[in-house]
Amino acid sequence: MKTFRFVSVMFVAFAITLAACGSPAPQAVPASTAVPQTTLTIAGSGGAATVLKYLAEAYGKQHSELAFEFLSGSGSSGGVKGVLDATLDLGTMSRPPKDSELSSGIKYLAFSTDRIVIATSSDLSIPGLSSQQVKDIFLGDITNWSAVGGPNVPINVFVRDEDESRTQVLRKELFGDGAFATGSVVFTSEGDLRDALAATANTIAFLSYGGLRLSDSNAHALVIDGKDPADLGSNYPYDYALGVAYLPSNAAKIQSFLDFLASPEAFALLAEKGISPPSN
Repeated sequence: MKTFRFVSVMFVAFAITLAACGSPAPQAVPASTAVPQTTLTIAGSGGAATVLKYLAEAYGKQHSELAFEFLSGSGSSGGVKGVLDATLDLGTMSRPPKDSELSSGIKYLAFSTDRIVIATSSDLSIPGLSSQQVKDIFLGDITNWSAVGGPNVPINVFVRDEDESRTQVLRKELFGDGAFATGSVVFTSEGDLRDALAATANTIAFLSYGGLRLSDSNAHALVIDGKDPADLGSNYPYDYALGVAYLPSNAAKIQSFLDFLASPEAFALLAEKGISPPSN
């Protein structure tokens, strides 16, 4: 019996020794290294920047090599100036570039066709207007909502500055040279106008449809002459190009994002929000 116990003990000790010798040595875990990011600095037209930011967020979910910094809006011309000054990698634009801007050396890529929406504050339930009614309201010939089927209250009119792209389009297509209604509030920022429209009752304004959709605003986009800005097939009358300006010398830094902006994937993302791809 004693001999059996001794052998058993020796066998267990031998097995433990073998197990210890056969165990792999602890391996050092390599430290993870973050992929260095290149930051693209962007500013210019506020309406175009809102749509571009939506696409940049989608791009960033699949690509980690780029980060995006969106600065305060400076208008389309300011975006071009920032690109030429090398303070911006991309200048957002709500219009095609002028010949003088192209001759200065920039390149331009259109990434969307936005619509100029006529919108009212959420307290109003007017579904649509004729283009003549819109003109009469903004130029002060109609001053009370009761004249177009609304409540018996004065109309608050919000507009953009005269140099802004949407103002210029509507001047050409609808308003002409007439002065805006007495008491109209002029905004130089798309975001400020959008916020004020959401906060002020009995108000009408014109602004970017893409910006309105992507900001989840509670404002009502009106049907104009029976054409709904949300319907991509409606031949809505007031639209304009959104694009970016950049320098060819900077193309290597931004090319992968430019390729994405021109891709069917980006166009599909825009269509989900009721925003059209660029016109051919």
